[in-house]
Amino acid sequence: MIIYILLLAAAVIAGIPLCSNKFPKWGKIVYCSALALAFILIAVLRYDVGYDYHLYGAKCYNISVNGIEYLMANRMEKGFLLPVYILNLAVDKYYSIFIFAAFAIYVPLFILIYKRSSIPWISVAAFLCFGLFFNSLCFLRQFVAAIIVAYAMKYTNAKDYPRFLVLVLSAGAFHWSALIMTVLFVFLKIKPNYIYLSIAAVGTILFCIFSRSLMFWFIDNFYMYSGYNPDVSVEASTGLPMRYTIMFGVLFAVCFAFRKRLIEKNEKNSVYINCLMFTTIFEAMGMRHAILSRFALLTYLPAILWLLPDLVIVVRECISEKINAPKKKSAVKTGAVVMSSIFAAGCYLVLMFNNYNGVVPYNTIFDHVDDVYSVQDWYPEDDDEDWDDEDLDDEDWDDEDWDDEDWDDEDWDDEDWDDEDSDDEWEDDIDYEETE
Repeated sequence: MIIYILLLAAAVIAGIPLCSNKFPKWGKIVYCSALALAFILIAVLRYDVGYDYHLYGAKCYNISVNGIEYLMANRMEKGFLLPVYILNLAVDKYYSIFIFAAFAIYVPLFILIYKRSSIPWISVAAFLCFGLFFNSLCFLRQFVAAIIVAYAMKYTNAKDYPRFLVLVLSAGAFHWSALIMTVLFVFLKIKPNYIYLSIAAVGTILFCIFSRSLMFWFIDNFYMYSGYNPDVSVEASTGLPMRYTIMFGVLFAVCFAFRKRLIEKNEKNSVYINCLMFTTIFEAMGMRHAILSRFALLTYLPAILWLLPDLVIVVRECISEKINAPKKKSAVKTGAVVMSSIFAAGCYLVLMFNNYNGVVPYNTIFDHVDDVYSVQDWYPEDDDEDWDDEDLDDEDWDDEDWDDEDWDDEDWDDEDWDDEDSDDEWEDDIDYEETE
């Protein structure tokens, strides 16, 4: 946990001078480059950090052992697996998948921050405090897709929809959930107002009431989510705590209150406010079915990276305009900074103390050099999908066909059994062993 606190401290302490007007260009370049390197190192050198760590590590090792045939037969999105396979040809280690993910996420992320954020260090601090960094250590495929969707937000004008669509489809090659943005495109363009907010709130409440029936419709019509049956899947049958909805709800409420000033500053902020609204909606849905909160990953990046820095500037300008007394003005600004800092730092600590997405404690690969994956031969015909319950028919098995006389103890000789006949090839496809 200490490394996350140090990372936030470095992001703020280094960002305040480097991102100031004294260093209008090179300060931001140095800051974004240094923080990108720090994020990459933390992501690459980790071990067993993030709930999906071993899922991806074992998948990568299986690809390196069983080759392209395993990759093509696997249901995971090929846009993510193919680069991993290529990298594996050069780096034949299971953690090559984390090397690819780190560069695919943090390099374009900090390019976006450098180019579009009005205050880069605010963007980085918000990225950390509100859990986005922790998500990037767990949901690798979906976060790469979210980065591409963030780039697509540049093309939210009607005439640019073809470009938006191409980028969203590209994001879909990394995670199917990105395709929902083809539908949200229309709703993101609606100007934020109380009527729109009321309709969205009523829709969210109705969904939560009838969520179970809607979930069954969802899994029946989208095969990639067929495994999230509310009767079976833990992620679909249980919900997340309310704290995540409250966290994004507070951010949305403040941005909505200053929506006119934010849109005057940058017309794209209208889209980003709606992104934050949908983030809150998806988190609220996640209180009923945890898996639905994953959609929030696709909408919260633009709001956190670009909207919040503009919010800081707008609030500062409003205070300067409405308060004339210098001492009172200074006191109000200080109070606003303190309150926002306490809220952000509080969210960060709550996430860490609750081990959000399994990121605590932070371990490195240097502490576990003896940990290995062992993978047996894999064949496409061994896939569970090839099993058909109809192949096992009770009518084909008749008790009368069994004759005790057919089983003769004399035909079974203990001496014929050899322990060497037991072969490790009967083990599971992937067996993870830890050697202390």
